[in-house]
Amino acid sequence: MKNLLQIVYISRSTFTSSDSHSKIEPNVARILGKSRINNRKNGLVGVLYFGDGIFFQCLEGEEVAVNQLMDKLALDPRHQDLRIVSKKYVDKLSFADWAMKFAPIDSKIAGFLRANGFQRFDPYAFSEEVTRKFLDELFYADDLKDVTDDALLTRTLDAEAGLQSNTNKMALVALIFSGFALVISLFTFLSSKNLI
Repeated sequence: MKNLLQIVYISRSTFTSSDSHSKIEPNVARILGKSRINNRKNGLVGVLYFGDGIFFQCLEGEEVAVNQLMDKLALDPRHQDLRIVSKKYVDKLSFADWAMKFAPIDSKIAGFLRANGFQRFDPYAFSEEVTRKFLDELFYADDLKDVTDDALLTRTLDAEAGLQSNTNKMALVALIFSGFALVISLFTFLSSKNLI
């Protein structure tokens, strides 16, 4: 039997969180969608939580696959201050039912943080015991079951397309105003030379 490894890591995101009104930040949605696909291929499972610009993720699977993914994450420009907070061999996978469970921010998580003396999500300040308890909390937390991988990616791409569409509209308006300014400048120049 192969060695099963569980790694819990934390990292700070390098991207600025959008003011999204959805249950999941669009950058995290992209990461989650790809993770679910790649983890299935590589036999990995786990859970991901994102709050206050910080990732908390538990990865489980065969030792080689987990270590390879951790090597990739260490080079991923979306992560900084990556720290492994727990690394241990396990007899069975805790998150075997999820390629990558995503626990959204909710009142249970907020209650857990308050009960442990935290106003904000800051796993860098968690003790080993609080880290273990938080992992247990994530095991029982709701998953975004109403969001399939395809729907998650589609919703994210639609949101990006909407932002791109707004950007394109603003660029068109700027171009039209620039055209008007050019016509006015040309008219003024020609008038000053008595060419009109």
